Amino acid sequence: MPVNPKRLQVRDRVIALLTAITAGASYFFTTVKVFPKTVLETECPGYPCASVHPDSGGEIAESTSNSYDETFYLSVEGLVKDLDDPGAAVLKWNRDIRKAIDDDHRNGGAGSLATLAVLCEIREPPETDNGFFSGKGFGWFKQRIKFMVTGDIGDL
Repeated sequence: MPVNPKRLQVRDRVIALLTAITAGASYFFTTVKVFPKTVLETECPGYPCASVHPDSGGEIAESTSNSYDETFYLSVEGLVKDLDDPGAAVLKWNRDIRKAIDDDHRNGGAGSLATLAVLCEIREPPETDNGFFSGKGFGWFKQRIKFMVTGDIGDL
């Protein structure tokens, strides 16, 4: 069986990182569920939940003979429920997700984003629901994350 493409390995690592988020000294929330697709709030078994999926954009460039750099984006969508202050819950859940990804890329060991991707950038603020769902206590955001992997074209 072939090895998964590096893009898929990065997506799977992000899903594993978000699944492992636990409230405490470093995080505000404990993840209830992470999906590999976009979901509706009715599909979440509890909150917060997230989805991780490929996003548009990026490029492939030859870096050396037979070696390529591929830049691509993943989208992480977060759903929270807080009847009193869903806006604050959105900001905290987004922060938890960004922290988990950034920490793994900076400090991770074998199998971490540090070993899978030569670049991991969060340069855009999240897109949000602008309070649209807040009347029902829900909050939603989408965080776009840029990655770069390198290798043979068949590995990417």
